[in-house]
Amino acid sequence: MVDIAHRELERRFVTLELAPGSIWKESDLAELVGIGRTPVREALQRMASDQLVTVLKRAGVMISTTSIQDQLCVVETRRALEEIVSIRAARSALEGERQYLRDMAASIEAAGHEGDVFGYLQFHFEIKRVVAQFARNPYAARALRPLHTFSQRFYFIHHRRFNNLDEVGSAHAELSRAIASGNVTLTKKCSTRVSDIAEAFTRNLLLEAL
Repeated sequence: MVDIAHRELERRFVTLELAPGSIWKESDLAELVGIGRTPVREALQRMASDQLVTVLKRAGVMISTTSIQDQLCVVETRRALEEIVSIRAARSALEGERQYLRDMAASIEAAGHEGDVFGYLQFHFEIKRVVAQFARNPYAARALRPLHTFSQRFYFIHHRRFNNLDEVGSAHAELSRAIASGNVTLTKKCSTRVSDIAEAFTRNLLLEAL
Protein backbone atom coordinates (compact mmCIF):
# COMPACT_ATOMS: atom_id res chain seq x y z
CA MET A 1 0.00 0.00 0.00
CA VAL A 2 2.94 2.32 0.61
CA ASP A 3 4.15 1.76 -2.97
CA ILE A 4 0.65 2.42 -4.32
CA ALA A 5 0.36 5.61 -2.26
CA HIS A 6 3.78 6.71 -3.46
CA ARG A 7 2.87 6.15 -7.12
CA GLU A 8 -0.43 8.01 -6.74
CA LEU A 9 1.21 10.96 -5.03
CA GLU A 10 4.01 11.01 -7.62
CA ARG A 11 1.49 11.06 -10.45
CA ARG A 12 -0.31 14.03 -8.95
CA PHE A 13 3.04 15.73 -8.29
CA VAL A 14 3.98 15.41 -11.96
CA THR A 15 0.63 16.61 -13.34
CA LEU A 16 0.45 19.56 -10.91
CA GLU A 17 -2.59 18.36 -9.00
CA LEU A 18 -0.15 18.81 -6.13
CA ALA A 19 0.98 22.26 -7.20
CA PRO A 20 4.54 23.47 -6.52
CA GLY A 21 4.69 25.36 -3.24
CA SER A 22 1.26 24.20 -2.05
CA ILE A 23 0.85 22.91 1.50
CA TRP A 24 -1.17 19.80 2.27
CA LYS A 25 -2.28 18.02 5.39
CA GLU A 26 -1.59 14.33 5.57
CA SER A 27 -5.30 13.60 6.06
CA ASP A 28 -6.20 15.56 2.91
CA LEU A 29 -3.64 13.63 0.85
CA ALA A 30 -4.95 10.33 2.20
CA GLU A 31 -8.45 11.34 1.13
CA LEU A 32 -7.18 12.52 -2.26
CA VAL A 33 -5.60 9.17 -3.15
CA GLY A 34 -8.16 7.05 -1.30
CA ILE A 35 -5.59 5.27 0.84
CA GLY A 36 -5.15 5.13 4.62
CA ARG A 37 -3.06 7.68 6.46
CA THR A 38 -0.34 5.25 7.55
CA PRO A 39 0.73 4.24 4.00
CA VAL A 40 0.44 7.87 2.90
CA ARG A 41 2.61 8.99 5.84
CA GLU A 42 5.30 6.46 4.89
CA ALA A 43 5.09 7.47 1.22
CA LEU A 44 5.51 11.12 2.19
CA GLN A 45 8.56 10.26 4.27
CA ARG A 46 10.06 8.60 1.20
CA MET A 47 9.21 11.62 -0.93
CA ALA A 48 10.75 13.93 1.67
CA SER A 49 14.02 12.00 1.52
CA ASP A 50 13.93 12.52 -2.28
CA GLN A 51 13.27 16.27 -1.78
CA LEU A 52 9.94 16.05 -3.58
CA VAL A 53 8.21 17.43 -0.49
CA THR A 54 9.25 19.21 2.68
CA VAL A 55 7.71 18.13 5.98
CA LEU A 56 6.47 21.10 8.01
CA LYS A 57 6.04 20.52 11.73
CA ARG A 58 2.35 20.55 12.67
CA ALA A 59 1.48 22.03 9.26
CA GLY A 60 1.67 19.07 6.87
CA VAL A 61 3.94 18.96 3.83
CA MET A 62 4.92 21.50 1.21
CA ILE A 63 5.28 20.40 -2.40
CA SER A 64 8.72 21.29 -3.75
CA THR A 65 9.00 24.24 -6.07
CA THR A 66 10.68 24.19 -9.46
CA SER A 67 13.19 26.36 -11.30
CA ILE A 68 15.10 26.23 -14.55
CA GLN A 69 18.42 26.34 -12.70
CA ASP A 70 17.44 23.36 -10.55
CA GLN A 71 16.33 21.45 -13.62
CA LEU A 72 19.70 22.00 -15.30
CA CYS A 73 21.29 20.28 -12.29
CA VAL A 74 18.79 17.43 -12.61
CA VAL A 75 19.59 17.02 -16.32
CA GLU A 76 23.33 17.04 -15.63
CA THR A 77 23.00 14.29 -13.02
CA ARG A 78 20.61 12.24 -15.14
CA ARG A 79 23.01 12.36 -18.08
CA ALA A 80 25.74 10.57 -16.15
CA LEU A 81 23.54 8.06 -14.34
CA GLU A 82 21.32 7.16 -17.27
CA GLU A 83 24.26 6.32 -19.50
CA ILE A 84 25.56 3.90 -16.86
CA VAL A 85 22.14 2.31 -16.32
CA SER A 86 21.30 2.10 -20.03
CA ILE A 87 24.60 0.40 -20.88
CA ARG A 88 24.27 -2.05 -18.00
CA ALA A 89 20.72 -2.89 -19.09
CA ALA A 90 21.88 -3.41 -22.69
CA ARG A 91 24.40 -5.92 -21.42
CA SER A 92 22.37 -7.73 -18.78
CA ALA A 93 18.68 -7.70 -19.81
CA LEU A 94 17.06 -11.07 -20.42
CA GLU A 95 15.27 -11.82 -23.67
CA GLY A 96 11.79 -11.36 -22.21
CA GLU A 97 12.90 -8.02 -20.78
CA ARG A 98 14.26 -6.93 -24.14
CA GLN A 99 10.92 -7.70 -25.77
CA TYR A 100 9.14 -5.66 -23.09
CA LEU A 101 11.38 -2.72 -23.93
CA ARG A 102 10.51 -3.07 -27.61
CA ASP A 103 6.81 -3.01 -26.70
CA MET A 104 7.29 0.07 -24.52
CA ALA A 105 9.25 1.75 -27.32
CA ALA A 106 6.28 1.37 -29.65
CA SER A 107 3.94 2.75 -26.98
CA ILE A 108 5.95 5.87 -26.12
CA GLU A 109 6.59 6.57 -29.78
CA ALA A 110 2.86 6.38 -30.53
CA ALA A 111 2.06 8.69 -27.60
CA GLY A 112 4.56 11.20 -28.96
CA HIS A 113 3.14 11.06 -32.48
CA GLU A 114 -0.38 11.53 -31.11
CA GLY A 115 0.58 14.44 -28.86
CA ASP A 116 -0.64 12.50 -25.82
CA VAL A 117 1.43 13.99 -22.98
CA PHE A 118 -0.26 11.89 -20.28
CA GLY A 119 0.44 8.70 -22.21
CA TYR A 120 3.99 9.82 -22.87
CA LEU A 121 4.62 10.44 -19.16
CA GLN A 122 3.11 7.09 -18.22
CA PHE A 123 5.35 5.18 -20.64
CA HIS A 124 8.37 7.33 -19.83
CA PHE A 125 8.07 6.44 -16.15
CA GLU A 126 7.62 2.75 -16.92
CA ILE A 127 10.58 2.62 -19.30
CA LYS A 128 12.87 4.35 -16.82
CA ARG A 129 11.70 2.06 -14.04
CA VAL A 130 12.31 -1.16 -15.93
CA VAL A 131 15.62 -0.08 -17.49
CA ALA A 132 16.97 0.55 -13.98
CA GLN A 133 15.57 -2.83 -12.94
CA PHE A 134 17.12 -4.63 -15.93
CA ALA A 135 20.47 -2.98 -15.18
CA ARG A 136 20.56 -4.82 -11.83
CA ASN A 137 21.86 -1.74 -10.05
CA PRO A 138 19.45 -0.80 -7.23
CA TYR A 139 21.59 2.14 -6.13
CA ALA A 140 21.40 3.85 -9.50
CA ALA A 141 17.68 3.07 -9.69
CA ARG A 142 17.12 4.68 -6.29
CA ALA A 143 19.09 7.78 -7.29
CA LEU A 144 17.35 8.19 -10.64
CA ARG A 145 13.73 7.84 -9.58
CA PRO A 146 13.25 11.31 -8.02
CA LEU A 147 15.26 12.87 -10.84
CA HIS A 148 12.83 11.38 -13.33
CA THR A 149 9.89 12.66 -11.28
CA PHE A 150 11.32 16.19 -11.24
CA SER A 151 11.98 16.00 -14.98
CA GLN A 152 8.50 14.73 -15.77
CA ARG A 153 6.92 17.56 -13.83
CA PHE A 154 9.19 20.14 -15.46
CA TYR A 155 8.33 18.79 -18.91
CA PHE A 156 4.61 18.74 -18.12
CA ILE A 157 4.76 22.39 -17.06
CA HIS A 158 6.59 23.58 -20.17
CA HIS A 159 5.92 21.07 -22.95
CA ARG A 160 3.48 23.30 -24.85
CA ARG A 161 6.16 25.99 -25.17
CA PHE A 162 8.21 24.01 -27.70
CA ASN A 163 5.73 21.34 -28.79
CA ASN A 164 8.43 18.65 -29.15
CA LEU A 165 6.48 15.65 -27.86
CA ASP A 166 6.99 13.80 -31.14
CA GLU A 167 10.75 14.33 -30.93
CA VAL A 168 11.14 13.22 -27.31
CA GLY A 169 8.84 10.24 -27.79
CA SER A 170 10.92 9.06 -30.74
CA ALA A 171 14.19 9.65 -28.88
CA HIS A 172 13.10 7.54 -25.91
CA ALA A 173 11.79 4.86 -28.27
CA GLU A 174 15.15 4.72 -30.05
CA LEU A 175 16.99 4.43 -26.75
CA SER A 176 14.69 1.64 -25.59
CA ARG A 177 15.24 -0.27 -28.84
CA ALA A 178 18.99 0.23 -28.61
CA ILE A 179 19.04 -1.22 -25.09
CA ALA A 180 16.87 -4.11 -26.26
CA SER A 181 19.31 -4.82 -29.10
CA GLY A 182 22.25 -5.14 -26.72
CA ASN A 183 24.33 -2.78 -28.86
CA VAL A 184 26.34 -0.81 -26.29
CA THR A 185 27.72 1.74 -28.76
CA LEU A 186 24.26 2.53 -30.10
CA THR A 187 22.83 2.64 -26.58
CA LYS A 188 25.42 5.21 -25.51
CA LYS A 189 24.69 7.32 -28.60
CA CYS A 190 20.92 7.23 -28.00
CA SER A 191 21.35 8.00 -24.30
CA THR A 192 23.41 11.06 -25.20
CA ARG A 193 20.73 12.22 -27.64
CA VAL A 194 17.99 11.95 -25.01
CA SER A 195 20.10 13.98 -22.58
CA ASP A 196 20.97 16.55 -25.25
CA ILE A 197 17.28 17.10 -26.03
CA ALA A 198 16.44 17.55 -22.34
CA GLU A 199 19.31 19.98 -21.83
CA ALA A 200 18.47 22.01 -24.94
CA PHE A 201 14.82 22.19 -23.88
CA THR A 202 15.84 23.53 -20.46
CA ARG A 203 18.45 25.97 -21.75
CA ASN A 204 16.01 27.40 -24.30
CA LEU A 205 13.63 28.14 -21.43
CA LEU A 206 16.47 29.84 -19.58
CA LEU A 207 17.24 32.00 -22.60
CA GLU A 208 13.59 33.01 -22.87
CA ALA A 209 13.61 34.04 -19.23
CA LEU A 210 16.61 36.36 -19.61
